[in-house]
Order: sequence, then structure tokens, then C-alpha cells
Amino acid sequence: MAPLPLANIRMTDQFWSRWQRVLVETTLPSQYGQLVSTGRLENFRRAGKREQGGFQGLYFNDSDVYKYLEACAYGLCAHESTAVRGQMNEVIALVEAAQEADGYINTFFQLMHPDLKWRNLNSLHEMYCGGHLIEAAVAIYECLGERKLLDVAIRFADHVASVFGPGKRRGYCGHQEIELALIRLSKATGEKKYSDLGSWMIEERGNPPSVFEAELDDAPSLALQPAARHMLKQQGKYSGEYAQDHAPIRQHRAIVGHAVRAMYFYTAAADLADSRHDEPLGEALEEIWNNLTRKRMYVTGGIGPSAHNEGFTRDFDLPNLTAYAETCAAVGLILWGRTLLELTGDSEYADVIERALYNGAMSGISLSGDLYFYTNPLESRGNHERTPWFECACCPPNIARLIGSVGWVVASGADDGFWIHIPAGFDADLQIHGVPVKIRSVSNYPDSGKIEVTVEVPTPVRFNLRVRIPHWADEATFELVGDGHEAEYEGGYACFDLEWKGSTTLKIDLPMTPKWVEADPRVRDDLGRAALVRGPLVYACEEKDAGFAPQLFVVDTDIEPEERQEPMLEGVVSIVASGVREEDGSTGELYAELGASRTFDAQAEFIPYYAWCNRGPNNMQVWMRHF
Repeated sequence: MAPLPLANIRMTDQFWSRWQRVLVETTLPSQYGQLVSTGRLENFRRAGKREQGGFQGLYFNDSDVYKYLEACAYGLCAHESTAVRGQMNEVIALVEAAQEADGYINTFFQLMHPDLKWRNLNSLHEMYCGGHLIEAAVAIYECLGERKLLDVAIRFADHVASVFGPGKRRGYCGHQEIELALIRLSKATGEKKYSDLGSWMIEERGNPPSVFEAELDDAPSLALQPAARHMLKQQGKYSGEYAQDHAPIRQHRAIVGHAVRAMYFYTAAADLADSRHDEPLGEALEEIWNNLTRKRMYVTGGIGPSAHNEGFTRDFDLPNLTAYAETCAAVGLILWGRTLLELTGDSEYADVIERALYNGAMSGISLSGDLYFYTNPLESRGNHERTPWFECACCPPNIARLIGSVGWVVASGADDGFWIHIPAGFDADLQIHGVPVKIRSVSNYPDSGKIEVTVEVPTPVRFNLRVRIPHWADEATFELVGDGHEAEYEGGYACFDLEWKGSTTLKIDLPMTPKWVEADPRVRDDLGRAALVRGPLVYACEEKDAGFAPQLFVVDTDIEPEERQEPMLEGVVSIVASGVREEDGSTGELYAELGASRTFDAQAEFIPYYAWCNRGPNNMQVWMRHF
């Protein structure tokens, strides 16, 4: 299977159509303003004038500009905006002017250290930035039909290929990204040499001697990022786990190191396994995925508990209050999951994609579309708040490009039919066996599990319509209106393989009832606690709604929670749970005999986790103590 062109799938449900409108009206203009005010665009202007010095910000800030451009392509594909298009074209012109004659482009090195290009691959992100340039260029070319930036990206890719590759210099980036970008460029241009270079980088990584270890002795380049020696070494010896450089890809079994780097790396590797029908590589990736999703992933789909390495620690180490769970890591998990889903057709990947999409990723942006989380803890004592930008601003444009391209994870086309992975609302146009097919999904997901899918064809055509059955849906039902055809089931999908005629409607009911879930007891931080879920959404309790710190609440899971739909926070479905509340300071002593604290019957309102902290910082908790 493969994603449809974004122009061929338009999001129509209340949830995603709103987010895509906000993307174009608020998010992209505000991000452009941040690129201006923080000097990111000025860096390109100065480089374009061939000036020296004066670089502003962090050495990888070019990547934020490229991700913004990619998000513009997706946003404009959904909603035209003269203002956004004009700002996008202005930025493209700056990038084009900054590129050197040989194809090299990285404003940090061009302005500050032209003599140190490609000297520090482990930390200084030249290929990472270039990878995001390539992705932006391909997006603009495919979505908007414009190739000015694509020509810039091709020149850069050709420059990289002139320096690195078989028979040339051995090297790859400390922060993976260019691998998947090169494979994407190859698909867009039909030039196999780009996917070959990306594949070579994937296979070279982790083979001793490490190119990164040698760089740790290069004093001038290391001085630009001295923290590299601490991240890449363990107990004084080179490890490479931080950058997934500890072993060749086919020997990886557990997820380690920096979470975002890992997600981009394994996304590229899955693309490679798919294109080359490489079963051993696919099996290795499946084992890594299982380790991540069954032992190292939060209930929200957030990944990477540790701030120290922005990544992974050990199995079942999932603290809530100090959870790092970077927004970019959840976005990366969705990218990797989508690639594995397309490779295998197994709904388990879609289950994880959905969990991360509606919870761990979308929590990273405010409902207003211009405030962000970098980290996404599952508990707060009132000191976590959304901000308009970050010094390291990878997350804002990353969540923007996810919102714009969400159609790619909702559904896929295939030679033999159409796959619906997430029952959101959309209109899709595609050709199957040469026949134009329109597929419309009318949905109010994730608030409701009642969906109607209508298939319209001008002439009869046989194909397989597959609809995923979410893991949380206990009593899913499917009814072809006016047709007695029964679904078959394969890989977690309800399959309707039949000859479609005229207009046919499939009614789907995925009952959504609030449920309490518990964690594996090996997740010690969640012992004696329960989390509330409803359909694809994980819920959180905020002090704003409860009227008291949710840490004081003990829920009675035997009392059925009550659903409410109120005009709050974009009209989300909130859930009220019953239990008892402990009273702060009721004993008057720091320590007292057990049972001395006063408790009262109480109720607490829960909202979807993605919507928390939209009314200012306050206490929040996902995992609740329970009777």
C-alpha cells in the first residue's frame, strides 16, 4: 500500500479540518514570525550575500526553516492562503540564494566556520539540516507542483554524494534524517542513486571503526560541541548508543539512545526493507518495535522518558512527573509506524500510530495553534506550561507538518483496493483498476465511533475495502446498507472484497465507553494506579476542572464514569469520575498515624490529554490512585 497524494484526500471531520484551518490561519504565520524574530531567516540572508560571521541561534537552526517550508506545502494543499504562500516563496528565495556553487548549504558553517565543513558529523547536524531541506523540497514539488526548492535539494544531494559513499569518504550524520530524505528524493525524481546513498548510510552505521569515535580526537571541530564526548561514551569508552551507532542495524534488538534520532533512522530502514523486500531487516525492525511499544512506551504514545539523553533508558522505566516524551519523538513514532504499516498491513502498527497521534503528538500544540510543549509529562505540579517558541525549536514545525500531512496516516491506496487506518472524516479520490473511485468517510471521530463510508464508482469495479478494527473497540459492527455481504477479517481489518456499483454506504459502529486501564506491574511508577481512556483518547485530570489538585483524588473504578459534552475546550467530551478527595493539611502535622487525614466524597472531571494546559499551568495527572 502507499499514501495517497495529499491533494486526493481532504480531511472533513470536525477535529482535523479545524486543526488544518488553524494551521494555515494561525500556526504557519506565527512560525514565520518566529523565524524572522529569532534571526533564522537573517542567517540565510547573510549567507546569500556571502557575508561572514553574525550567525544567530543554534547551529542546526536551518532545519526549523526547512520543516516550516514542508508544513507550508501541506497546509496550502488543504487551504489556500495568499499570505502563507507569499511567506513561503520569500523563504525559498532566501534558501536558493544562500546555496553555494558546489551545492553545499548550511548557514552556520558558511557564516562561522567555512573551514570546518563535514569535520564533525557526530554532532553538528549538516546532513540532518540537509535532510529536512530535501523533505521540504519534495513536499512542495509533490503538493504544489513547484520545483525551485527541489532543484536546490538536488544540488545539495549531489554535493553530498560527491563527498560520501562507496569508494569515497565513509560518513553519516549523528542525527539521522538524511537517510529517509534521500529515499524520498529518489521516489520523487526516479533517481536510484539517492536511495542507494541513503541505504549505504543505513548499512554503514554501527560498523567499527566508528567515524564518530575518530572525530572525538578532532579538537577544533569538537570545540564547537564538546558535549559529544559525554553522549557518545559510556564509562570512558566509545559506545555510540546515543546515536544508534553501537552496532549494525541488523543486530539491533532493543531501542536505545536519542528517541528522535532512532525514529528517523528506523523509518528510513523500514523504507529500505520495503523497497528491497529485505525480510531479515524487516524482522529486526519488528523486534525493535516490539521492545519499544511493549516495554518502553507511555500510555499516551509518548516515548523517551529521559531528559539526559532525550531518549531511552531501560525496560518499563516510565516515570510520569519527569517524563521527557518529546513532541518530535511522538511525531517520529508515527512516521516509523506508518512505514511499517505500509510494509506489513498489520493493524497493530495503526493502533500505535493512533495512540501517538491523538495523544502524545497533538498534546504538543495548543488549541490556539501558536503555543507548544517540547516535553509531554503525564503529571504536572503546576510548573509545566506552553510557550510560543523554543531556543531549540524542532517541535513547533514538526507538529505543523504532521497536522498538514495527517491524511497520509488516515488512509492508504493499494493495487487491490483502499485501506482506512483511522476512521476520521475525509473525501478521497483515487483510481483502482483504471476506474475513478470516490470514497467519503463521514465521521465525528474521535468524539464518536459512528462512521459512514460511501463508495462511489461510475462503472462496476471489484476491489477490497479494508477498515481497521481498533484494539479498544470491543463490539465493532459493520453494515453494508442494502447488501448482505459479510466482512472477512485479516490482520485486524474488516475486509469487503466485492464488486462495487454506483453508490454504496458502509455503516460502522465502534462503541466508545470510558475504561480504566492499568499498567504492567513492572512499570513501578504506575503501581496501584489507573488511567482513563475512551476510544483512541487518553484522559487527564486538571486542577482547573476538579477544583483541587488531582494528586489528592482517589478514584472509585467500580462507579461508572459519566460522559459530558460541554462548550469547553472546543467542545471535547469530558468524563466525570467519582471517588474521594484527601484534604491538604488536615492533620496539622507533617507525619501522623495512618488514617488521620480527612477524606471527602468527590468527583473529578477529566479531559482528553491532548487538550490539557490550555488554560494556563496547573496540576495535572493521568495515572490516578484507585480503590
